[in-house]
Amino acid sequence: MSNIFKYSITAILLVGLCSFTTLNEWALKKDKNGVQVYTRSRAGSQLKEYKAVTLINTTVEKAFAVLNEVETYPEWQNNCSKSYIVNRPHEDKAIVYVLTNAPWPASDRDVVIDNEVIRGEDGSITMKMTGIEGKVPVIDDAVRITYLDGFWKLTPKDGKVEVIQQVHADPGGRIPDWLANSVVEDSPYVTMLNMKKMLEK
Repeated sequence: MSNIFKYSITAILLVGLCSFTTLNEWALKKDKNGVQVYTRSRAGSQLKEYKAVTLINTTVEKAFAVLNEVETYPEWQNNCSKSYIVNRPHEDKAIVYVLTNAPWPASDRDVVIDNEVIRGEDGSITMKMTGIEGKVPVIDDAVRITYLDGFWKLTPKDGKVEVIQQVHADPGGRIPDWLANSVVEDSPYVTMLNMKKMLEK
């Protein structure tokens, strides 16, 4: 194999690796009122993955209580109009239904989520979220989200709690670019800020 050929193959591999790295890098989109929102592209997906981060002057237990009280989501989660527990097999697992309002001309979205709670040795609590099919009949005036993968993570840090929400979902159907951007940038910011205000009041 000639040196030129070896160098060409190496260059191609490096370009591919750099492209993969760029695709998966987080980009800061919002940094306001102590809340940071990052997004990154996912191959073959219309909607970007997002990550919202903040520090809240509270305890892990109080923050988890807010997450665990599913029926109150419309009070603080942006655009959430309805939420309830479909089934709770045990303390650390629940099947949850969430309906989200979408501005015209997009249709509202709903999703059934399998929530699993994982408790870390460092005192952290992670609520892993996985979209599932079935459990709740599909309604006519909302598009059912069948793919959702994400989590909430609560970690004690210097007397406060670091809160991370990370989500990637397939919204189903077609949505305008401006709405897609709002979903992954504005919505998590408002949700996280509302949670912060609720726990620090």
